[in-house]
Amino acid sequence: MSSDLLTDLQRQLRDLNDNFASVVEQLVHIAPPVPVGPDDTQPLSALPAAVPRAELQTKATELSQSLMQRFRDIDSLIDKLPELGEPPEQQDARIAGMLHEHQALRKELGVVMGEAEAKLDEVYGCYEALSNHVLAHEGKMGPGRDGDGNGL
Repeated sequence: MSSDLLTDLQRQLRDLNDNFASVVEQLVHIAPPVPVGPDDTQPLSALPAAVPRAELQTKATELSQSLMQRFRDIDSLIDKLPELGEPPEQQDARIAGMLHEHQALRKELGVVMGEAEAKLDEVYGCYEALSNHVLAHEGKMGPGRDGDGNGL
């Protein structure tokens, strides 16, 4: 369970990183940074055209909401992780419970797999009988042969 949570947490952090990079890229695209220091030598005519403030605000709001949702998802996953200060006895009990659950699921899976294999064998048998019948009906089984390869 914890490893699944850690994997989900890693995925969320990776997605957050990608999302943040996308936010910065989009903001730079719609409102490129402009030099603002006293050492600026770029003439005002070389600055990019102004982006309407409403468009910039809308886009920034959408992007910040997306980032905040990622943070909420990450917080939710972190809350599900076991406590770091959990006593060894509780850890052992939790692990034993997970092993018991794993064994029960493995046993159940074995039963389902056995049933599935029996059904598959049944389907193969039906397919073989049908194809032998079609071949025998069309005279492609050879003279004097039935669908089982026996003489008639």
